Amino acid sequence: MRRLNDLSATAASILLAAVLFLGCTDARVQPGSATLNNNDDRLTLTGKVCTKPASASDFPVKVVLMIDQSGSMCLSDPPGAQAATGLCEIAASLTPGVTTPARVRALKKILQQFSTKPNVQVAILPFETNVLSSLQIPPPGTSPGFVKPGTVTDNYLAGLQDSLGKGTDYQGVLSAAYQLVATDIRLVSANTPDQLPRTKYVVVFLTDGVPYPRCAANGTLPASSYASPAHPELIYADDNFDFCTLTDPNARKNEFPGPSDDNKSYLPGTDRNQNYQIFSWVDQLIQLKTQYNVGDVRLDTVLLFNQQAVNLLQAQLGAQIFDVYGVYPGIDPSQYAAATHGIASWLLKQMAARGNGVYQEFLDFQGLAVLDLGALDYTSLAAKNVAKSLVVQSLRSNPSEKVRIVDSDGDGQDDSQDNQFVLKTSPYNPDSDGDCFDDNFEAMHRDMGFDPKIPDLRGCHTPGCLCTDTDGDGLSNQAEIFLKTNPGLFDSDGDGIPDGLEVRYGLNPLVPDARQIDTDGDGATDYEEIKADTHPLHPDKTFAQTYGYQYQLTSSDQPDGSVCYDFTVANL
Repeated sequence: MRRLNDLSATAASILLAAVLFLGCTDARVQPGSATLNNNDDRLTLTGKVCTKPASASDFPVKVVLMIDQSGSMCLSDPPGAQAATGLCEIAASLTPGVTTPARVRALKKILQQFSTKPNVQVAILPFETNVLSSLQIPPPGTSPGFVKPGTVTDNYLAGLQDSLGKGTDYQGVLSAAYQLVATDIRLVSANTPDQLPRTKYVVVFLTDGVPYPRCAANGTLPASSYASPAHPELIYADDNFDFCTLTDPNARKNEFPGPSDDNKSYLPGTDRNQNYQIFSWVDQLIQLKTQYNVGDVRLDTVLLFNQQAVNLLQAQLGAQIFDVYGVYPGIDPSQYAAATHGIASWLLKQMAARGNGVYQEFLDFQGLAVLDLGALDYTSLAAKNVAKSLVVQSLRSNPSEKVRIVDSDGDGQDDSQDNQFVLKTSPYNPDSDGDCFDDNFEAMHRDMGFDPKIPDLRGCHTPGCLCTDTDGDGLSNQAEIFLKTNPGLFDSDGDGIPDGLEVRYGLNPLVPDARQIDTDGDGATDYEEIKADTHPLHPDKTFAQTYGYQYQLTSSDQPDGSVCYDFTVANL
C-alpha cells in the first residue's frame, strides 16, 4: 500500500489531508457530488496529486514447488533409480533415448522462464517419506525462504532422478510448505509490510499417487467403514502396519530404506495422511491470505500417472508390478493401478478446489512429453497505483453534536472540557506525560491501566527513547505495538481509514467494517462520517448537514502509468 506525500495547501496548519494508495486494484475512489455547497465563512481546498508509476518489482510472485520423490516415480515418469537394478531400469527401457524425467524437464523450463522475471522467487521441496532437507532449496532454516530462479542449477535438477524413496507424505510436505510461506509472510510483514497486498504465492503440488503410508488411530472399525476406491472420502485403515504402530524409530526405518530419515514427526498409533489432515494444511495455507492481507495465495495440483507404462509392464512382468501404487482389499490386483488413479485424482481435485487453484493430470508417455508447469497461473498482481480514499481532518477542532470544539494540541481531547477540567492535562501538549501515548489514547484506554498524567512503562520511559510513527498514520509505534496494528501500514485493516483516526474515534483498526456499519445510527456509515469529519459515535445528522466536509475527485491516467487526481474539498 502506498501513501502520497503530504499535500501542500495554504491550510496546512489547519488541516490534515491523508491520501491512501493501494497498488493492486484498478478501483478508483468515488467522486463527490457535482455541486459543492460552501458557506461564506468556509474554506475550499483544491489541488492535484499523482501516484507513483507501478513497477513489476513492486508485485512479487513467490512459487513453492513440491516434487514427489517416491519410488513409483520411475514408472510414472522414467527414468529414475532406487540404487539397484530392477523395476526402475525396466521402466526406463520403455522410453529409449529419454534420459531426463518429464518433471525435471518441466522444472528446467519453468525456472528458465522465471529467470527473466525479476519479481519471481522460488522454493523447492522434494519429498517422499519426509521432505528431503538435503535437497530442499533454499536449505531449511534459511532466511529468506525463497531464492532467485537462476540460482537453481541444472546439476541439482538432474539429481532429482538419482534416488527415490518409498513413501509419499502429503501431510508432511504440505505442513512444510505452510511453514515456509507463513514464515516468509511474517518476515515481509516485519520489514516491508506494504508488499504483502501486492504479493502472490503459488504453491504447486506434483505427485504420481496417493499418500503413503496412511495410518488410522482407530483400527477397530468394521472393514466397510474404512475408505476404498468407491469411497475415497472416508478414513483410511493402516496401509503399513509396522510404520503406523512400531514405537522404535529404527524399526520403522527398516520399513522405509532409502535416502530419507524416518518420519520423526509421526506419533505411532495416531492418524497420519488422512484426508482431513491434508485438507487442514491446505486450508491453513489459503487462510494466510486474509490473515495477513496478502494479495493472493493458491495451491495447484499435478498428477503424473502413466497408465500406458503400467499396461506395458503388466503385460511384460505380470503380478510383479501390481502393488507398486498400492494394495486394495477386495479389488482384483490387476486393477490396483486404476484404483490408485481414481483415489489420487479425487484427492488432488479436492485439494486444488480448496486451494483456489487448478488440477492437471498427465496419463501416458505422450502427456509426459508435453508436461509444462508454465501452464499454471504465475502472473503477478501488477496494476496501477490508484487512490483508495481521500480523507481530510481538522487538526485543531473536534466534531460534536452541534458545533466544532477547539482542540489546540490536536490530541482528540477538547480544550474546554477534558483537558483542563477532567483530565487536567495540557491543552497545548498532545502527550502530556511524554510516554508516546497521546492524552486521548490514554484517556480512552483507562480501563487498561493508562493515565495521561503518568508515564506508562509500555511506552517511552527511559532516556534517549524517541516517539516515532513509522507509517505516519497518527499512532506512535508504541501504540501500534500495544494495539497489535501494523506499524508499517498506514491502514492496517485496509478499510480506507488511517489507524490513528479509527483509534481516535473508538473504532477497531483491525476490522475492515467501517464502510458497512453505522455505529451511531444516524444514517451515515462510520467511513462517511470520518470523511466528513463528523463523529461516528454521536448521532449528528444536523451537524453533518451544516459542517460536514464535501469532496470532489477526478482521475486521469498518465502516459507513464501513473494516475493523477484533481481534488476539491469544500465546507472546511
